[in-house]
Amino acid sequence: MVRPHPAKQVRLSMTKQRELSTEEIARRAHELYLKRGGEHGKDVEDWLRAERELRDEPVPGPAKTRAAKAGRQTVN
Repeated sequence: MVRPHPAKQVRLSMTKQRELSTEEIARRAHELYLKRGGEHGKDVEDWLRAERELRDEPVPGPAKTRAAKAGRQTVN
């Protein structure tokens, strides 16, 4: 049995996922519907794609500025 490298396991488990609201998903699904030209009958596909796209977006983290980094370097 092949096991993944422990560092890879840690990295994957520390990845944040966005909390998605129904409104966000519905808005994105509607955008997809309009992008397809308003073709009916694909609402489930649009919803699932919207969930996937939104879930896979990077989670914004704290911004690191050059000033903050420079401040830490002079203190250390």
